[in-house]
Amino acid sequence: MGKFEKQLVTYTSACHGLVHVLELTFGVVLIGIAEEFGAGLFIFGILANIFGFAFGATALPSGYLADRMSERRLLILCCLGMGVSSVAVGLSPNIYVLGAALLALGVALGILHPTGTAFVARVASQRGQGFGYFGTGGNLGIALGPIMAGAIASALGWRASYLIFAIPALLLGVMFYLSGRTEVFPEEQPATQTSTDRVSLRPVALLLVLVFSAQVMNGFIYRGTVTFLPMYLAERTNFSLLGVDSLLIAGSLTTIALLFGVGGILLSGYLVDRKRPEILAVLIALVCIPLLLLMGTSEGLMLIIFTAAFAFVYFMGQPVYNSLVADYSPNKWRGRMFGISFFCSFGFGSFSASLLGYVAEKLSTNWIFWVIAGFQLLVLVLAITLYIVYRSRTMYSSSHVSQFLNH
Repeated sequence: MGKFEKQLVTYTSACHGLVHVLELTFGVVLIGIAEEFGAGLFIFGILANIFGFAFGATALPSGYLADRMSERRLLILCCLGMGVSSVAVGLSPNIYVLGAALLALGVALGILHPTGTAFVARVASQRGQGFGYFGTGGNLGIALGPIMAGAIASALGWRASYLIFAIPALLLGVMFYLSGRTEVFPEEQPATQTSTDRVSLRPVALLLVLVFSAQVMNGFIYRGTVTFLPMYLAERTNFSLLGVDSLLIAGSLTTIALLFGVGGILLSGYLVDRKRPEILAVLIALVCIPLLLLMGTSEGLMLIIFTAAFAFVYFMGQPVYNSLVADYSPNKWRGRMFGISFFCSFGFGSFSASLLGYVAEKLSTNWIFWVIAGFQLLVLVLAITLYIVYRSRTMYSSSHVSQFLNH
């Protein structure tokens, strides 16, 4: 990639990382918010639900717009929205304003995934390298976000986490604005409506439905894990480090566990080029189920080990399901198909926060991971069905369908 391409991909990758930092901050600082506002886990589960649904639902219009207009403008809007809404969260005087600010933040964050994916695909001459940077940025945000948010909240209070993270968001918006076109990328031009856009999805409809259904369940798993894992680890590990408070401990332990997810993604990216993603989806779900059950029955060091193992295997699914969507989508519809995929995982998946908050309040926190294991079992059933359908349809390896998918 040229210098200008690398610059744009770097900005987009940094934005991807910051999106996930802000996405995970709520779960990390939940202890501090609960202490200040005095509400129960069910209420905060609802707030996480609102935030997560907005995050996912925005992917639908963003995916549509990413196929038809400048992604740069959408990314500027994403960054400025992140910055302003983060300030609103940090200054919330009560739980109602907090809920509204989280809703706005979720909308801003939701712009990134379909837009950023389309942007990298259009401006990077070496797409594999571009997506590698983009994915690395996001997963570093997932891994490092909890410890960063925990450290800031521990030293300055939970509000400071949002106020400080607003600064790089606004700066990135300015960088995208000032980056200006010093080179021309034909692929970056807005797509126009043509007769070739009207392509029937009937040949791949069932495959896409199965993938999107699995993404809903994966979203249940993801949202429940990132919302309640920091609190669960703080409760069940009982570590006390030189007077360090529970916020920092929760963030640190979550980061340690989620860093293993980065390794899982790298391994999965290697395997996807060599094995069918349908097979990998089955194996990932099969291994995750016992790990989740063990997380629900463990504590201390063993809990950290099982959590790290789960993160490694679970995040292997990210490139697998992205590859499935790409394989089954016509090129000109890819932004919209990714929009639907992210809506299924982040939008529908957000409802698990309310459900699991209720479960934790009525039973206990370890039940969260037993219920998540049930979601993972449904993913396994869907993945097996997907593999069977894929194998039974030899038409999808024919030149006719190849031409359709590349239309």
